[in-house]
Amino acid sequence: MADEFSTQTSANNTCTARAFAKVNLHLAVGPARPDGFHELVTIFQSLDLADTVRITCAEAESDSSVVSDDSGLHESTPGHSVAHDSPIHGTFVQALTVTGQDSESVPTDASNLAWQAVDAVAAALRAEHTKELALPQVTIAITKNIPVAGGMAGGSADAAAALRAANALFASYAGISALDEQVIHKLAAQLGSDVPFCLHGNTALGQGRGEKLHAVPTSGIYHWALVANAQGLSTPRVFAVFDEIVERDKLVGKQPQKNPIPSETASLAAALQAGDAQQLAGLLRNDLQQSALHIRPDLREILDTGEHAGALAGIVSGSGPTCAFLCADEQAARQVAAEVEKKIAGTRGIIATSPAARAELVES
Repeated sequence: MADEFSTQTSANNTCTARAFAKVNLHLAVGPARPDGFHELVTIFQSLDLADTVRITCAEAESDSSVVSDDSGLHESTPGHSVAHDSPIHGTFVQALTVTGQDSESVPTDASNLAWQAVDAVAAALRAEHTKELALPQVTIAITKNIPVAGGMAGGSADAAAALRAANALFASYAGISALDEQVIHKLAAQLGSDVPFCLHGNTALGQGRGEKLHAVPTSGIYHWALVANAQGLSTPRVFAVFDEIVERDKLVGKQPQKNPIPSETASLAAALQAGDAQQLAGLLRNDLQQSALHIRPDLREILDTGEHAGALAGIVSGSGPTCAFLCADEQAARQVAAEVEKKIAGTRGIIATSPAARAELVES
C-alpha cells in the first residue's frame, strides 16, 4: 500500500490536508500479544467523512519561531513522543486549536496525535538531511467532522492529515525534498495502529496491529447511516473487557482463542469485488462488539432500531460507540439515520458513503 504519493508544496506558509473516517467491515481479534497489542485481521473501508488539519508557520520570523537542534525550546512531554531516533530536543508545535463537532473533547497538547505527527515529520526530515536543519514552529488548526472516541479513527485521521501537511510545509520552507511514502508510512505506524490506513484510505486488509496493509479490490458505492453517540468509549477499556471475556470463557471450558487468519475474509472480499451490498451485509463482523455492548448495553437498542428502520445490517464501528448501518441506497440511509435519531435521545445520525480517498493535501 505504500505506493507513490505526489507531494505538493505550498508557496505560502500554510498547508492543509484532510483525512477520512473508517469503518471495519471485518474485525477479527486474537489474544493479547507480549507487547500488549492484539493480533488483528481486519478489512478497513474509508468513509467520505473527513477532518481537516491546517498547519501554519508561526507568525514571527524571528529566531524564536525556528527550532534548531540545540534550541531547548518547549521540552517534549514525557510519554508523548514517537518512538524513533530523534535529534529533536523540543517540539515544533507552538499551539493547537480544535473546532467543529465534539471539539471540546479533543486534547490540545502533546497528547494529540496530530501534534506528535508534526514533530515526527520534523525529526525524520532532520535524520534524512541534517540535524542542524532549521525548521519553523507551527500552529495546528483541526476542524472536526468525525465523531470523537467513536470507533471511527478520528484521531488517527488527524494524524494522517498532519503527516501530509507537515511533510509538504517543512519541505517547502527548507527548500528540501519531502519524505517519501515509505518513510511517511513508517511514521504513521509508529503513531498508532489505525494511522497507516487513514493515510492510504480506500479499502484494505490490515494485519498485525492493523498497520500491515494490502489493498482490497472493490467495486460500487456503499451507503451508510452512522449513529454517533454523545458519550464516547475508550478503546483501551473495550480491549480490556475483551480480554476479560476471553479469560472467563476459558474458565468455563470454551475453545481457546486463536490468532485470526486472512483467509477468514475471503467471502467478504469477494462481495466487495462484486459490489454486492446485500451479500456484504451478511458478512460484517466485529469481535469487539460484545465488549462494547457489555460496557454500553444501550448500544443494543440502537442496533435493533436501525435494523428495524430498514438497514441491511448494523454493526458497532471498531471499538464503538458509533453504530454503522449498511443500507441499500442513500434514501434508506437517510431514513435509518433519522429514525434512530428521533427514537433514541443523545444520538446523531450521519450519512456517508464508502470507499473514500487517501489522506490528501487540499487548497488552504
